[in-house]
Amino acid sequence: SHGANACFLTGDFDTMNELIDEVLSKDIDTKESYRVSDIKVKSLLTVGKMNESIDAALEFRRQLGLPTPQRKPMSKFTIIREYIRVNRLLKNKSAEDIANLPVLDDERFDMGNRMNEHLAACVYLVEPTMLPLIIFQMITTSLKHGVNASSAFASLGLLLCGPFDKPHQGCEMAKAAE
Repeated sequence: SHGANACFLTGDFDTMNELIDEVLSKDIDTKESYRVSDIKVKSLLTVGKMNESIDAALEFRRQLGLPTPQRKPMSKFTIIREYIRVNRLLKNKSAEDIANLPVLDDERFDMGNRMNEHLAACVYLVEPTMLPLIIFQMITTSLKHGVNASSAFASLGLLLCGPFDKPHQGCEMAKAAE
């Protein structure tokens, strides 16, 4: 993965792809598979291949055995249903309660959340109705397993202030992300 990363950083995508394919064809551990998949997803995003980047990130999440949304436009019903589910999980947690959540120490969920971060950037441009579901997955993981370096709560704050028209709740989530 180090060679593929060096090629990614220098813009040598052909060699990077060869190295990625070589590494992924071997029997490797999950961490190494994550490192290589992470490079692949980021490189596809960098060269504007959003659809392929989405597919690669979703496939890696499936390999981890984590819940993975279907790649399709999401109905308003599905988005609202998931919003209600996440709202129930949040109950009446304050920004302070969220800030005091434990740190995510399960590598599988951490890798899955990191893939969701890449997904969020891509689906926003290609399949925007998937974005709320990706954010809701990240919030669910944070509430059940702990928080990682990403700020899913800031993303939730944006959704709440924008399309959900809940600016007070959105500000609370933004405070929690600080």
